[in-house]
Amino acid sequence: MRSPAGTVWAASGPVLTLAMAALFLYACDGADAPPPALRITFASSPESDAEVIVNGVPRGKTPVTLETCAPGDSVMVELRKEGFKNVWKDVVIPEQDHRFVFEIKPKVGYVTIESEPYPARVYLDDGALLGETPLVHCPVRIGERTYEVRLENYRPVQHTVLIEEDYVYPCWLHPLKPMQGQLEVNSVPPGARIWLNDELQKKSTPATFELRPDAYTVAVHVDGYNWVEKSVTVEPNTKRMVDIRMEEGDVPPGMILIPAGEFIRGSDASPDEQPERKVYLPDFYIDKHEVTNAEFKTAFPRHTYDENFGNYPVSGVSHRQAAEYAKAAGKRLPTELEWEKAARGPNGREYPWGNKFDPAKCNSKDGGKTRLERVTRHRAGASFYGCLDMAGNVFEWTSSWYERYPGNTLVKKDYGYIYRVLRGGSYRTGWFDVRCASRHYAKQDDALEDYGFRCAKDANSTAAKH
Repeated sequence: MRSPAGTVWAASGPVLTLAMAALFLYACDGADAPPPALRITFASSPESDAEVIVNGVPRGKTPVTLETCAPGDSVMVELRKEGFKNVWKDVVIPEQDHRFVFEIKPKVGYVTIESEPYPARVYLDDGALLGETPLVHCPVRIGERTYEVRLENYRPVQHTVLIEEDYVYPCWLHPLKPMQGQLEVNSVPPGARIWLNDELQKKSTPATFELRPDAYTVAVHVDGYNWVEKSVTVEPNTKRMVDIRMEEGDVPPGMILIPAGEFIRGSDASPDEQPERKVYLPDFYIDKHEVTNAEFKTAFPRHTYDENFGNYPVSGVSHRQAAEYAKAAGKRLPTELEWEKAARGPNGREYPWGNKFDPAKCNSKDGGKTRLERVTRHRAGASFYGCLDMAGNVFEWTSSWYERYPGNTLVKKDYGYIYRVLRGGSYRTGWFDVRCASRHYAKQDDALEDYGFRCAKDANSTAAKH
């Protein structure tokens, strides 16, 4: 039967059915079907953009996806990236899509970083925190690297180094400098001269100073008023104010009033120190510290010293020179009894600070010292009245002749008007000679390298009241 168009319809139904069945059977025949396309991805961690080489053929940079691999194939995968160790790995292609992630390890050297003080944070040039000091054998990626050591209220320190692979670098120690603090000094009345740690400053009150963090003794003085001191601690990156009100009087600047009264003189430790007795002395002034090079030069202009040693005790001075300076300054040398009272206080201390020797509180041979030190350095070694350096540093001339004490029956050819007494020991002597009661003597013209002095002055009634 034909359609109007002449198309044969009778056979079309069965033929179409057979054709479709054949096509279905063909599709189900796995032996004849084309293999499925696998998607195999190669990635890297912790960073991407590593060059991928498969069986020696470059394939791009991670992450890279290949669709030409057949299941069961074994391939050699190599990853390369500058600054990282190369990676090689045999990979068997699975039967389904898969993502291989390869860990790439950076090439590193090993650094040890310490700071003083610690702990301080260490940052790399990329801003990453490396850790806190002390860092020991810390891995750092190769190349030129700059790290910065940071600690609050201290100035940061930077260091640049070329890091090489697997090299273990020696320790880098970074002393950190504290940020400066400010100290504002005010006084009533104003216009007072200012001393910081016993060094006269160029400014007068009111004044502001930029100072390294530390403990300071602030002193002010105006003519007609008593010298006043205060202790203050300056913290880093902060401002500290100190207000001082002075009383009318005439305590000389740089001197301490030793009040009238009894003190214990002498000891049983050495024959020429006997007997130990209580002795009364009227009030007097004595220098807080030994006369310095800078001070001595005011009376002896030809005196020379290194510019960095102006606040060191003048040394190599004879008794005659010491007395001449004292007279020029309107003062005098202390008697040995005045010196001993200022050092021992009213309760007979063995050393200015107490009865037990402490090498950290003075400049003596027993502390391993071999040279002079600046005055006032050993503030912890202050006497009962606040006098400094009365043990060690330099021997100090007194006005007294070397004579036996009243009540001492010892006969000694050196007694009499031959030798002058020095007190306090020096940096060249040990614990026995820096005792407050220890006596040393020399001829007036002797000027050994560890001979120095401090001055005294009579106290008047007005000053004594204050």
